[in-house]
Amino acid sequence: MKKLFALLFAVCLSVFFVQAQQKDSVIINKDSIEKAVDEFLAMLDSSAKPKSYWQISLGAGNTQFSINNVALNAQQTTKGVTLIPAIAYFDKSGVSISYNNFYSINNINSGIVQHSITPAFDYNLNKAFDFGVSYTRFIGNKNFGSASSPYQNDVYSYVQYNKWKIQPSVSFGYSTGKFSEYSKKDTFVVLQRPFRPDTTIKYSIFDTLNVKLRDFSTVISAQQQFTFETKNASNYITFTPALMLFLARNAYDVEYKSASVFSPSTRLFLQNRPQLREQLIRQIRSSFPGLNETRNFLNATNFQLQSIGLNLDAVLYFKKFYINPQCYIDYYLQSSTDNITVLYSIHAGFIL
Repeated sequence: MKKLFALLFAVCLSVFFVQAQQKDSVIINKDSIEKAVDEFLAMLDSSAKPKSYWQISLGAGNTQFSINNVALNAQQTTKGVTLIPAIAYFDKSGVSISYNNFYSINNINSGIVQHSITPAFDYNLNKAFDFGVSYTRFIGNKNFGSASSPYQNDVYSYVQYNKWKIQPSVSFGYSTGKFSEYSKKDTFVVLQRPFRPDTTIKYSIFDTLNVKLRDFSTVISAQQQFTFETKNASNYITFTPALMLFLARNAYDVEYKSASVFSPSTRLFLQNRPQLREQLIRQIRSSFPGLNETRNFLNATNFQLQSIGLNLDAVLYFKKFYINPQCYIDYYLQSSTDNITVLYSIHAGFIL
């Protein structure tokens, strides 16, 4: 099923650029919920004309990042269960807007991780092709910096061919974001002064890391939908396995700043002792090369195949109520260890 595959991918769908902690990000094939809902509503109304509708849902799973992007979720380093309430409006013209909330539940720190707002447009051409484009704005919670997505903007488009039994599709994504990390270290230095007692000076070192991300991705996928009907035409089950190939190019700019800061009492002590101050600065620089400097790094990966994914999507329809369990398995090709990620979710909602 195609369009429920997008909006409800909230828990099975932010940084690979640091391989010790994260993998390179790629965009999942976003299938809009509209087509599946249009077909479903057509079964309840013989007119079978395009309709506008609202959708309200609640999901739970082990991911915390994105509603569209499974690879962003595969990057997360925190564990726990996330609740994802969502509300969306789909106009019969193909225009839609959705809001998603990510609420983390764990034993250490629970709360709202981030929000996302997604305006989109989907279009069907003679029932043969589906096209779509969307923009997602992520709004993170600073108190959950390590758990929320490092991306703030995600532009996404896709095209799918529907006439074959196995439906091929290709999607393109461009994601940008930035984040900062800070650390503080308290230390000291001992100055040896001839004919005088040694002087111990305490100070702090503040490190700042500013990172800007730019990712371009392409996903080639193939899926087939199986439908299991019941005696009641409005109650049925769909099962859609999809195989996905993720190709991406990741670029990031890193600005590193390191600064030493003396306490007010130390600055007052050194104010009228210029020679002692110069001696202190020389000794600190010899111990910490690069201190009080700004360094910039620019890195990018080649556009390459990064991972292979298998998505298993099932939906149980009961008139205008649905239950949607999903499981996504990602095999990351650019690493020899920890290259398998399993994401799962279950969503339930109403179509109004």
